[in-house]
Amino acid sequence: MSGDGATCLLTQCFCEAVRDAGIAQPANAWSSLVFVVAAIAVLPVRRLAARRERTIIGLFAAALAAVGAGSFVFHATLDEIGQFADVWPMAALATVVLGGALVRTGLLRAAVVVPAGCVVLAGLAGVLWAWPETRRYAFVAILLPGIVLEIWRSRMPLGSSQPAHWLWAGLGVMTAAYGVWVLDQTDLLCSPTSVLQGHAVWHVLGAIAAWCLARHWAATSDPSGAGHGRSRSR
Repeated sequence: MSGDGATCLLTQCFCEAVRDAGIAQPANAWSSLVFVVAAIAVLPVRRLAARRERTIIGLFAAALAAVGAGSFVFHATLDEIGQFADVWPMAALATVVLGGALVRTGLLRAAVVVPAGCVVLAGLAGVLWAWPETRRYAFVAILLPGIVLEIWRSRMPLGSSQPAHWLWAGLGVMTAAYGVWVLDQTDLLCSPTSVLQGHAVWHVLGAIAAWCLARHWAATSDPSGAGHGRSRSR
């Protein structure tokens, strides 16, 4: 590992024991690649969507692939560069979710959201490199409004006839994933040398939740590209 270690080395880098040679955390590293699998898995879903949602899902797939690659590098090295490679793609993923929700609800146009998202991510690059401990707060602060907007859109009169089961399925899986993450992070469910790690389970469940969200976008896409109009039910 690099002499410039990740900030978690000062406390604990999740439950899995850190190896002195080779991949620092094998279970957490290899399980990260499930996000790359998810990125590939959403591509067929993308073909089911209207034009606007195809763009959102395409950006989402790119962010998922980056999350998987970055998370692998982080858990393999546990150094500063790996840490940044892990956290910045997560911010990009959350930005796609929020930006997509803003466009889908008709609150902002894509012509505004795309450059604004690029500016936000450029600023976050500096913040996350200088203060990596802010990563979780930044991720939640961007992702949560996007999820709330998607829920709000699904309950609006024009969107009430659209299927929201994929959204709720994804939220259920993500809630379970967060529960496992907490158990792993707090050592309530921890076996440092086991091949089955709670953080690895978090990766798998998070990837499944992401696929469900992409499926929701496709199922509730609007061929007219206007606000929260009706879509083809799937």
